[in-house]
Amino acid sequence: MKTVFIKLSGLLLTVALMVAGGSASSVAQTLVEESAKMAFVDTVAASWTPWETLSVSGKFKMGGLPVSPSVKIFMQRDSAILISLRAPFVGEVGRAEIVDSTLLVVNKMNKTYVEEPIDKALAYYPGGISDIQDLLLGRAVIPGCGLLSPDIADSVEVYAEDDGSSTLIASEEARLEGFNYGYSFTPEYLLGALMVLPLQHPDVAVTLTYQYYTKGYDIEFVYQSEKRNYRALLELDTPDPEGNGFDRINLGNKYTQLPFDKFIKSF
Repeated sequence: MKTVFIKLSGLLLTVALMVAGGSASSVAQTLVEESAKMAFVDTVAASWTPWETLSVSGKFKMGGLPVSPSVKIFMQRDSAILISLRAPFVGEVGRAEIVDSTLLVVNKMNKTYVEEPIDKALAYYPGGISDIQDLLLGRAVIPGCGLLSPDIADSVEVYAEDDGSSTLIASEEARLEGFNYGYSFTPEYLLGALMVLPLQHPDVAVTLTYQYYTKGYDIEFVYQSEKRNYRALLELDTPDPEGNGFDRINLGNKYTQLPFDKFIKSF
């Protein structure tokens, strides 16, 4: 975990310098030349296998939860994400679905839910469901441009670290209004972390960090501010392109719809 902390610290400084109008080279990083950038993007993108449907199983851990529920994720490319949480001896306790441009999150324990158009949930983000899918699979996306690929290499800048890892940020033309963000990649060209800094809230930092294993990977989500800190961990198996899906949840008339803030507090 010490290595992860060091990488996040370097990434934080890089993205913070973007806010201040500084240069990433100020933190002992070297902006790679165009040919090296293209080779980097080619190598990263070549490792991502195309898919139409897949499922991922694992565990969900978060402070305050009495147990660590199992999680199953089923996705259809560009159209659906279904996430089911199940607790031992209880069964399904929660569900999240993004289908037909709608976000639905259900707390089955207290029979409440929140439902919003995905455009509202992503009001400050120019991407959509495909970007969420790619991040769940450990793939870098450039907001408004899509999955990192040679076709959008002009939208990024790549900096080389002394240890063989790399930092990727959006080019000036492709930066996200209101936010600065950057990715770190391991020397093996795997996505190591994503960090996001909202410009209107300089005390806030949001990070996704990725750890890889022989038969799976972890995604840790951290929200940090002066007033609040949230941390959640997904421990996921290797995605299965032949995995089975599951039906959407049927709410019936036993569930109560809540505003988003009250729904979060209901947990």
